[in-house]
Amino acid sequence: MLERGRGRICRLVDEEFAVNNAQSTRVGFVLSSDNWLGGRNYLRNVFSAIGTLPGHPITPVLFAGKRQSDFSADFPGIELVLTSLLDNKSPAWFARKVLAKVSGQDFLLRKLLERNNVSVLSHTYHLGRQASIKTIGWIPDFQHVHLPEFFTPEECRLRDREYMAICMGCDKVIVSSECARADLLSFSPKHADKAELLHFVASPVPIARATSLPELQRLYAFEGPYFLLPNQFWAHKNHRVVLDALQILTTRNQPLLVLATGSPQDYRNPSFYPSLLRYATELGVLDCFRILGQIPFDHIASLMHHTVAFINPSRFEGWSTSVEEAKSMGKQIVLSDITVHREQAPERSFFFPSEDPEALADSMQAAFNRFDAQHDAAIQDSARAHFPARQQKFAETYWDIIKRLSEN
Repeated sequence: MLERGRGRICRLVDEEFAVNNAQSTRVGFVLSSDNWLGGRNYLRNVFSAIGTLPGHPITPVLFAGKRQSDFSADFPGIELVLTSLLDNKSPAWFARKVLAKVSGQDFLLRKLLERNNVSVLSHTYHLGRQASIKTIGWIPDFQHVHLPEFFTPEECRLRDREYMAICMGCDKVIVSSECARADLLSFSPKHADKAELLHFVASPVPIARATSLPELQRLYAFEGPYFLLPNQFWAHKNHRVVLDALQILTTRNQPLLVLATGSPQDYRNPSFYPSLLRYATELGVLDCFRILGQIPFDHIASLMHHTVAFINPSRFEGWSTSVEEAKSMGKQIVLSDITVHREQAPERSFFFPSEDPEALADSMQAAFNRFDAQHDAAIQDSARAHFPARQQKFAETYWDIIKRLSEN
């Protein structure tokens, strides 16, 4: 029932490294089985930052289900432990859930963590009463509190229960923004002392691996300058305001091109993506709103590098990955004027009220007019040079949370 899979292979490969870092704190992470791309990107950024700490005081260990698609390329050099305990509705998963309900402890997962010498379980759920392993919960945001219309009443109740269980059961609770911390304090004031603020930093995409722009123009049939909207097609991401802005720009005889990437699947609102396409057709903007969908990483890297500006029109974010990517790459970004975006404070930003397409059109035109490819390349070089210091601060803040937790 308890299987170590590729984890054992990774330990053999890295045996010398493991010996040299015998005093390292082994921190466990659980890879979600729901293929949440944002969660995977977050973990990649955490692992990348941890790897920069002098002396390698943290050894991350990633636990995942055996049924999950091969993701090893997403986490190079990270120790992997595969187990049926994390395969949704497998016999082992059911046994784990039943035992946890009866005993009040996630006994089987805890035993697996102990067998792999993990002393802290991070960015996940608690293990139950009197667990010997310290746990750090993670609440990315309280979107269901601010935008309940995008959730069913049952989903809101489930999130409330899940978040309260994290607040009550975990030793610490990480939030990514001051906004989320304020929400947590309002949601569960009794557990205010557990809140830990950790601003994550996104790594700049490696340009050396990027596909050439001419090749992308051939593959996706576009030409000329473009804006990049790298958000999933979820209702709260607010794509409609971009369509309205594009229509306004067209009527001004100032058409601009937006390339949109991301998954069209939204389990909460399956009809959203088809309705968005119908709306774009009604407005007559499909020529300037090009949906590329989920594309290879090498392609998105190149699109990020060459874009006039990113766009993030979202009505709500926990801590926007696309904003952090724009900051790490030194790119311009046009973004909704919501509190968390102001907190992230990208230098080359153009803010607009999230429900004002006229203001968005003005901001896009301003970003387009200000763009100069040579100047942009120089700023990208400067941003990359400053990135290690930003990443180090991220890593040191996380390591401080681990140290204080271990000392208690």
